[in-house]
Amino acid sequence: MEHPVGTGAYRLKEWNRGRRIVLEANPAFRKESYPAPGAGSEANDAALAADLVGKPLPLSVRVEIDIVEEAQPRLLLFDTGKLDYVELPFGVADLVLIGDALKPEYAHRGIALHRTIDPAVYYVFFNMDDPLVGGFSPDKIALRRAIALSYDRKVSIRTLRHGQALPAAQLPPPGFAGNDPAIPPVDAYDPVGARALLDKFGYRDRDGDGYRETPDGKRLTIVMGSTTDAAARAADELWKRQMDAIGIRIAFVKQKWPELNRMANAGQLMMWGLGTIGSIPDADAFYTLLYSGNIGSSNYARFRLLEFDRLYEQSQSVVDAGERTALFRKMNDLIQAYAPWIITLHSYNNVIGQPWLRGFKPDPLLRYPWKFYDVSAR
Repeated sequence: MEHPVGTGAYRLKEWNRGRRIVLEANPAFRKESYPAPGAGSEANDAALAADLVGKPLPLSVRVEIDIVEEAQPRLLLFDTGKLDYVELPFGVADLVLIGDALKPEYAHRGIALHRTIDPAVYYVFFNMDDPLVGGFSPDKIALRRAIALSYDRKVSIRTLRHGQALPAAQLPPPGFAGNDPAIPPVDAYDPVGARALLDKFGYRDRDGDGYRETPDGKRLTIVMGSTTDAAARAADELWKRQMDAIGIRIAFVKQKWPELNRMANAGQLMMWGLGTIGSIPDADAFYTLLYSGNIGSSNYARFRLLEFDRLYEQSQSVVDAGERTALFRKMNDLIQAYAPWIITLHSYNNVIGQPWLRGFKPDPLLRYPWKFYDVSAR
Protein backbone atom coordinates (compact mmCIF):
# COMPACT_ATOMS: atom_id res chain seq x y z
CA MET A 1 0.00 0.00 0.00
CA GLU A 2 2.88 2.38 0.69
CA HIS A 3 4.59 1.74 -2.67
CA PRO A 4 1.99 0.86 -5.32
CA VAL A 5 3.40 -0.37 -8.61
CA GLY A 6 1.38 -0.64 -11.80
CA THR A 7 1.41 -0.30 -15.56
CA GLY A 8 -1.57 2.04 -15.94
CA ALA A 9 -1.86 5.51 -17.41
CA TYR A 10 -0.93 7.21 -14.12
CA ARG A 11 1.55 6.75 -11.32
CA LEU A 12 1.35 7.94 -7.74
CA LYS A 13 3.06 11.28 -7.16
CA GLU A 14 1.73 12.25 -3.74
CA TRP A 15 -0.44 10.60 -1.08
CA ASN A 16 -1.55 12.41 2.06
CA ARG A 17 -3.74 9.84 3.76
CA GLY A 18 -7.35 10.90 4.17
CA ARG A 19 -6.76 14.28 2.47
CA ARG A 20 -5.14 14.28 -0.93
CA ILE A 21 -3.85 12.07 -3.75
CA VAL A 22 -1.88 13.35 -6.73
CA LEU A 23 -1.39 11.24 -9.84
CA GLU A 24 0.90 12.07 -12.75
CA ALA A 25 0.96 10.68 -16.26
CA ASN A 26 3.08 7.54 -16.57
CA PRO A 27 5.76 8.15 -19.22
CA ALA A 28 6.11 4.39 -19.68
CA PHE A 29 2.43 3.94 -20.53
CA ARG A 30 1.81 2.12 -23.80
CA LYS A 31 1.06 4.19 -26.91
CA GLU A 32 -2.68 4.59 -27.03
CA SER A 33 -4.92 7.30 -28.45
CA TYR A 34 -8.44 8.49 -27.74
CA PRO A 35 -10.81 6.26 -29.75
CA ALA A 36 -13.60 7.34 -32.07
CA PRO A 37 -17.09 6.42 -30.85
CA GLY A 38 -18.06 3.04 -32.27
CA ALA A 39 -21.27 1.21 -33.03
CA GLY A 40 -23.71 1.27 -30.15
CA SER A 41 -22.41 4.57 -28.78
CA GLU A 42 -24.82 6.96 -27.14
CA ALA A 43 -26.18 9.96 -29.02
CA ASN A 44 -23.93 12.59 -27.43
CA ASP A 45 -20.70 10.58 -27.61
CA ALA A 46 -19.67 12.06 -30.96
CA ALA A 47 -19.95 15.61 -29.60
CA LEU A 48 -17.96 14.69 -26.47
CA ALA A 49 -15.19 13.13 -28.53
CA ALA A 50 -15.13 15.70 -31.35
CA ASP A 51 -11.86 17.42 -30.34
CA LEU A 52 -10.32 14.43 -28.58
CA VAL A 53 -10.19 11.58 -31.12
CA GLY A 54 -6.62 10.62 -31.93
CA LYS A 55 -4.99 12.48 -29.06
CA PRO A 56 -2.49 10.44 -27.03
CA LEU A 57 -3.64 9.08 -23.69
CA PRO A 58 -3.73 10.02 -20.92
CA LEU A 59 -5.19 13.41 -21.81
CA SER A 60 -4.34 15.08 -18.49
CA VAL A 61 -0.77 15.11 -17.24
CA ARG A 62 -1.84 15.50 -13.62
CA VAL A 63 -4.86 14.52 -11.53
CA GLU A 64 -5.39 15.96 -8.06
CA ILE A 65 -7.86 14.16 -5.83
CA ASP A 66 -9.13 15.94 -2.73
CA ILE A 67 -10.81 13.62 -0.24
CA VAL A 68 -13.58 15.58 1.49
CA GLU A 69 -15.86 13.42 3.60
CA GLU A 70 -18.45 16.00 4.69
CA ALA A 71 -21.10 17.03 2.18
CA GLN A 72 -21.30 20.77 2.88
CA PRO A 73 -17.55 21.50 2.59
CA ARG A 74 -17.46 19.42 -0.58
CA LEU A 75 -20.20 21.48 -2.21
CA LEU A 76 -18.58 24.72 -1.02
CA LEU A 77 -15.30 23.75 -2.70
CA PHE A 78 -17.21 23.14 -5.93
CA ASP A 79 -19.11 26.42 -5.65
CA THR A 80 -15.86 28.35 -5.26
CA GLY A 81 -14.36 26.67 -8.32
CA LYS A 82 -11.83 24.52 -6.46
CA LEU A 83 -13.37 21.26 -7.68
CA ASP A 84 -13.90 20.53 -11.36
CA TYR A 85 -16.65 18.05 -10.64
CA VAL A 86 -18.31 16.47 -7.64
CA GLU A 87 -20.69 13.63 -6.99
CA LEU A 88 -23.56 15.13 -5.05
CA PRO A 89 -24.18 13.52 -1.66
CA PHE A 90 -27.87 13.02 -0.88
CA GLY A 91 -27.71 15.46 2.00
CA VAL A 92 -27.01 18.48 -0.23
CA ALA A 93 -29.04 17.45 -3.29
CA ASP A 94 -31.86 19.83 -2.28
CA LEU A 95 -29.42 22.75 -2.45
CA VAL A 96 -28.55 22.03 -6.08
CA LEU A 97 -31.47 20.17 -7.64
CA ILE A 98 -35.17 20.55 -8.09
CA GLY A 99 -36.24 16.96 -8.68
CA ASP A 100 -34.14 15.76 -11.60
CA ALA A 101 -32.94 19.18 -12.82
CA LEU A 102 -30.47 21.85 -11.72
CA LYS A 103 -31.73 24.87 -9.85
CA PRO A 104 -31.69 28.01 -12.06
CA GLU A 105 -28.74 29.54 -10.21
CA TYR A 106 -26.59 26.52 -11.16
CA ALA A 107 -27.92 26.18 -14.71
CA HIS A 108 -27.26 29.89 -15.39
CA ARG A 109 -23.61 29.41 -14.39
CA GLY A 110 -23.21 26.77 -17.09
CA ILE A 111 -22.95 23.91 -14.58
CA ALA A 112 -23.68 20.52 -16.17
CA LEU A 113 -25.66 17.75 -14.49
CA HIS A 114 -24.77 14.13 -15.28
CA ARG A 115 -27.53 11.94 -13.85
CA THR A 116 -27.59 8.15 -13.96
CA ILE A 117 -29.09 5.28 -12.00
CA ASP A 118 -26.47 3.70 -9.77
CA PRO A 119 -25.57 0.10 -10.71
CA ALA A 120 -26.74 -0.90 -7.27
CA VAL A 121 -29.62 -2.15 -5.16
CA TYR A 122 -30.37 -1.35 -1.55
CA TYR A 123 -32.01 -3.87 0.75
CA VAL A 124 -32.59 -4.99 4.31
CA PHE A 125 -31.67 -8.58 5.06
CA PHE A 126 -33.07 -10.90 7.71
CA ASN A 127 -30.79 -13.51 9.25
CA MET A 128 -32.56 -16.75 8.28
CA ASP A 129 -30.72 -18.58 11.08
CA ASP A 130 -32.04 -16.22 13.74
CA PRO A 131 -34.58 -17.91 16.07
CA LEU A 132 -36.94 -14.92 16.00
CA VAL A 133 -37.05 -13.75 12.35
CA GLY A 134 -35.47 -16.72 10.56
CA GLY A 135 -36.82 -19.99 9.28
CA PHE A 136 -39.48 -21.12 6.83
CA SER A 137 -42.44 -21.83 9.12
CA PRO A 138 -45.59 -19.86 8.16
CA ASP A 139 -45.43 -17.62 11.25
CA LYS A 140 -41.79 -16.61 10.60
CA ILE A 141 -42.51 -15.89 6.93
CA ALA A 142 -45.53 -13.84 8.01
CA LEU A 143 -43.41 -11.81 10.45
CA ARG A 144 -40.83 -10.94 7.78
CA ARG A 145 -43.50 -10.09 5.23
CA ALA A 146 -45.35 -7.90 7.73
CA ILE A 147 -42.15 -5.97 8.46
CA ALA A 148 -41.64 -5.60 4.70
CA LEU A 149 -45.20 -4.30 4.28
CA SER A 150 -44.56 -1.68 6.97
CA TYR A 151 -41.52 -0.24 5.14
CA ASP A 152 -42.53 3.00 3.38
CA ARG A 153 -40.22 3.36 0.39
CA LYS A 154 -41.69 6.70 -0.66
CA VAL A 155 -41.08 8.32 2.72
CA SER A 156 -37.60 6.80 2.88
CA ILE A 157 -36.71 8.17 -0.56
CA ARG A 158 -38.16 11.60 0.21
CA THR A 159 -36.63 12.06 3.68
CA LEU A 160 -33.43 10.01 3.65
CA ARG A 161 -32.48 10.23 -0.03
CA HIS A 162 -33.89 13.70 -0.71
CA GLY A 163 -35.85 12.30 -3.64
CA GLN A 164 -32.78 10.91 -5.38
CA ALA A 165 -33.87 7.28 -5.74
CA LEU A 166 -36.68 5.16 -7.12
CA PRO A 167 -38.52 2.26 -5.46
CA ALA A 168 -37.18 -1.18 -6.32
CA ALA A 169 -39.21 -4.34 -6.90
CA GLN A 170 -36.35 -6.48 -8.22
CA LEU A 171 -32.63 -6.80 -7.63
CA PRO A 172 -30.99 -5.63 -10.90
CA PRO A 173 -31.44 -1.92 -11.64
CA PRO A 174 -32.84 -0.69 -14.97
CA GLY A 175 -30.41 -1.22 -17.82
CA PHE A 176 -28.89 -4.38 -16.40
CA ALA A 177 -29.14 -7.66 -18.28
CA GLY A 178 -31.73 -9.66 -16.38
CA ASN A 179 -33.80 -6.65 -15.33
CA ASP A 180 -37.39 -7.50 -16.21
CA PRO A 181 -39.32 -4.41 -17.40
CA ALA A 182 -42.55 -6.35 -16.82
CA ILE A 183 -41.97 -6.01 -13.06
CA PRO A 184 -43.16 -2.48 -12.26
CA PRO A 185 -41.85 -0.46 -9.32
CA VAL A 186 -44.35 -1.15 -6.57
CA ASP A 187 -45.56 0.72 -3.52
CA ALA A 188 -45.81 -2.22 -1.14
CA TYR A 189 -46.43 -0.03 1.91
CA ASP A 190 -49.48 -1.49 3.66
CA PRO A 191 -49.43 -1.16 7.48
CA VAL A 192 -53.08 -2.25 7.69
CA GLY A 193 -52.23 -5.45 5.82
CA ALA A 194 -49.14 -5.90 8.01
CA ARG A 195 -51.20 -5.69 11.21
CA ALA A 196 -53.78 -8.12 9.84
CA LEU A 197 -51.03 -10.58 8.87
CA LEU A 198 -49.49 -10.41 12.33
CA ASP A 199 -52.89 -10.92 13.97
CA LYS A 200 -53.61 -13.93 11.78
CA PHE A 201 -50.40 -15.71 12.76
CA GLY A 202 -50.61 -15.06 16.48
CA TYR A 203 -48.42 -11.98 16.98
CA ARG A 204 -50.73 -10.11 19.36
CA ASP A 205 -50.45 -7.59 22.18
CA ARG A 206 -51.30 -9.77 25.16
CA ASP A 207 -50.33 -7.41 28.00
CA GLY A 208 -51.83 -4.18 26.62
CA ASP A 209 -48.57 -2.21 26.41
CA GLY A 210 -49.03 -1.45 22.70
CA TYR A 211 -46.45 -3.95 21.50
CA ARG A 212 -47.00 -7.47 20.26
CA GLU A 213 -45.70 -10.73 21.68
CA THR A 214 -44.71 -13.84 19.73
CA PRO A 215 -47.30 -16.59 19.13
CA ASP A 216 -45.99 -18.42 22.21
CA GLY A 217 -46.33 -15.29 24.38
CA LYS A 218 -42.69 -14.19 24.55
CA ARG A 219 -41.46 -10.60 24.20
CA LEU A 220 -41.07 -9.60 20.54
CA THR A 221 -38.19 -7.23 19.80
CA ILE A 222 -36.43 -7.07 16.45
CA VAL A 223 -32.83 -5.86 16.51
CA MET A 224 -31.29 -4.06 13.55
CA GLY A 225 -27.67 -3.16 12.79
CA SER A 226 -26.96 0.55 12.39
CA THR A 227 -23.85 2.67 11.91
CA THR A 228 -23.03 5.67 14.08
CA ASP A 229 -23.39 8.50 11.55
CA ALA A 230 -26.18 11.09 11.32
CA ALA A 231 -27.76 9.49 8.24
CA ALA A 232 -28.11 6.18 10.11
CA ARG A 233 -29.73 7.94 13.06
CA ALA A 234 -32.34 9.43 10.74
CA ALA A 235 -32.99 5.98 9.26
CA ASP A 236 -33.32 4.53 12.77
CA GLU A 237 -36.00 7.10 13.62
CA LEU A 238 -37.97 6.20 10.50
CA TRP A 239 -37.75 2.48 11.29
CA LYS A 240 -38.89 3.14 14.86
CA ARG A 241 -41.98 5.02 13.66
CA GLN A 242 -42.83 2.34 11.12
CA MET A 243 -42.46 -0.51 13.60
CA ASP A 244 -44.44 1.35 16.27
CA ALA A 245 -47.25 1.69 13.72
CA ILE A 246 -47.63 -2.10 13.56
CA GLY A 247 -46.91 -2.77 17.25
CA ILE A 248 -43.37 -4.20 17.00
CA ARG A 249 -40.52 -3.12 19.25
CA ILE A 250 -37.24 -2.38 17.51
CA ALA A 251 -33.76 -1.90 18.96
CA PHE A 252 -30.48 -1.06 17.22
CA VAL A 253 -26.95 -2.44 17.39
CA LYS A 254 -24.81 0.70 16.90
CA GLN A 255 -21.35 -0.04 15.51
CA LYS A 256 -19.03 1.21 12.83
CA TRP A 257 -19.46 -0.39 9.42
CA PRO A 258 -16.46 -2.79 9.58
CA GLU A 259 -17.66 -4.29 12.86
CA LEU A 260 -21.23 -4.69 11.55
CA ASN A 261 -19.83 -6.35 8.44
CA ARG A 262 -17.86 -8.78 10.59
CA MET A 263 -20.96 -9.56 12.64
CA ALA A 264 -23.09 -10.06 9.52
CA ASN A 265 -20.58 -12.50 8.04
CA ALA A 266 -20.58 -14.44 11.30
CA GLY A 267 -24.40 -14.58 11.43
CA GLN A 268 -24.55 -12.37 14.53
CA LEU A 269 -26.97 -9.72 13.21
CA MET A 270 -30.74 -10.22 13.07
CA MET A 271 -31.25 -7.50 10.43
CA TRP A 272 -29.21 -4.86 8.64
CA GLY A 273 -29.75 -2.49 5.73
CA LEU A 274 -27.12 -2.55 2.99
CA GLY A 275 -26.47 -1.66 -0.62
CA THR A 276 -24.43 -3.56 -3.16
CA ILE A 277 -22.87 -2.33 -6.39
CA GLY A 278 -22.71 -4.57 -9.44
CA SER A 279 -19.28 -4.80 -11.04
CA ILE A 280 -20.77 -6.08 -14.29
CA PRO A 281 -24.08 -5.01 -15.93
CA ASP A 282 -25.75 -8.35 -15.26
CA ALA A 283 -28.36 -9.53 -12.76
CA ASP A 284 -26.07 -12.36 -11.65
CA ALA A 285 -24.05 -9.81 -9.65
CA PHE A 286 -27.06 -9.47 -7.32
CA TYR A 287 -28.79 -12.85 -7.26
CA THR A 288 -25.51 -14.51 -6.28
CA LEU A 289 -25.90 -12.75 -2.92
CA LEU A 290 -28.70 -15.16 -1.98
CA TYR A 291 -27.09 -18.34 -3.27
CA SER A 292 -26.49 -20.72 -0.36
CA GLY A 293 -22.93 -21.39 -1.48
CA ASN A 294 -22.09 -17.81 -0.51
CA ILE A 295 -23.17 -18.07 3.13
CA GLY A 296 -20.34 -16.73 5.26
CA SER A 297 -19.28 -14.24 2.61
CA SER A 298 -21.81 -12.25 0.57
CA ASN A 299 -25.01 -14.12 1.58
CA TYR A 300 -25.61 -12.16 4.78
CA ALA A 301 -29.19 -13.45 4.99
CA ARG A 302 -27.84 -17.01 5.25
CA PHE A 303 -30.63 -17.93 2.83
CA ARG A 304 -30.83 -21.63 1.99
CA LEU A 305 -33.56 -22.60 -0.45
CA LEU A 306 -33.10 -25.54 -2.80
CA GLU A 307 -35.40 -24.10 -5.46
CA PHE A 308 -33.56 -20.77 -5.48
CA ASP A 309 -30.19 -22.55 -5.70
CA ARG A 310 -31.46 -24.73 -8.56
CA LEU A 311 -32.66 -21.71 -10.54
CA TYR A 312 -29.45 -19.80 -9.87
CA GLU A 313 -27.27 -22.71 -10.99
CA GLN A 314 -29.41 -23.12 -14.10
CA SER A 315 -28.92 -19.43 -14.94
CA GLN A 316 -25.16 -19.99 -15.04
CA SER A 317 -25.41 -22.17 -18.14
CA VAL A 318 -28.24 -20.45 -20.05
CA VAL A 319 -27.19 -18.27 -22.97
CA ASP A 320 -30.54 -17.00 -24.24
CA ALA A 321 -31.24 -13.58 -22.69
CA GLY A 322 -35.00 -14.05 -22.46
CA GLU A 323 -34.63 -17.43 -20.80
CA ARG A 324 -32.14 -16.06 -18.25
CA THR A 325 -34.44 -13.14 -17.43
CA ALA A 326 -37.30 -15.60 -16.87
CA LEU A 327 -35.11 -17.52 -14.41
CA PHE A 328 -34.18 -14.34 -12.58
CA ARG A 329 -37.86 -13.41 -12.37
CA LYS A 330 -38.61 -16.75 -10.70
CA MET A 331 -35.79 -16.10 -8.24
CA ASN A 332 -37.21 -12.66 -7.58
CA ASP A 333 -40.64 -14.19 -6.91
CA LEU A 334 -39.07 -16.51 -4.33
CA ILE A 335 -37.42 -13.53 -2.61
CA GLN A 336 -40.77 -11.76 -2.42
CA ALA A 337 -42.52 -14.89 -1.16
CA TYR A 338 -40.05 -15.91 1.57
CA ALA A 339 -38.75 -12.38 2.33
CA PRO A 340 -35.11 -13.01 3.27
CA TRP A 341 -34.63 -9.46 1.95
CA ILE A 342 -36.71 -6.32 1.77
CA ILE A 343 -35.72 -4.90 -1.62
CA THR A 344 -35.95 -1.14 -1.10
CA LEU A 345 -34.58 1.17 -3.80
CA HIS A 346 -32.24 2.03 -6.63
CA SER A 347 -30.48 5.36 -6.16
CA TYR A 348 -29.65 8.10 -8.63
CA ASN A 349 -26.05 9.22 -9.04
CA ASN A 350 -25.80 12.96 -9.67
CA VAL A 351 -22.49 14.44 -10.78
CA ILE A 352 -22.18 18.18 -11.39
CA GLY A 353 -19.37 19.58 -13.52
CA GLN A 354 -17.95 23.04 -14.04
CA PRO A 355 -18.42 24.79 -17.43
CA TRP A 356 -14.75 24.25 -18.26
CA LEU A 357 -14.91 20.49 -17.75
CA ARG A 358 -14.81 18.96 -21.23
CA GLY A 359 -15.23 15.42 -22.46
CA PHE A 360 -16.61 14.11 -19.18
CA LYS A 361 -18.99 11.17 -19.14
CA PRO A 362 -19.71 9.16 -15.99
CA ASP A 363 -19.68 5.40 -16.36
CA PRO A 364 -21.49 3.98 -13.32
CA LEU A 365 -20.00 0.52 -13.79
CA LEU A 366 -16.52 1.93 -13.31
CA ARG A 367 -17.40 3.62 -10.03
CA TYR A 368 -16.30 2.18 -6.73
CA PRO A 369 -18.05 2.05 -3.35
CA TRP A 370 -15.53 4.56 -1.99
CA LYS A 371 -15.66 8.15 -3.24
CA PHE A 372 -12.87 10.33 -4.63
CA TYR A 373 -13.51 13.88 -5.79
CA ASP A 374 -11.19 15.10 -8.51
CA VAL A 375 -9.47 18.41 -8.95
CA SER A 376 -7.81 18.21 -12.38
CA ALA A 377 -5.93 20.87 -14.33
CA ARG A 378 -8.28 23.21 -16.18
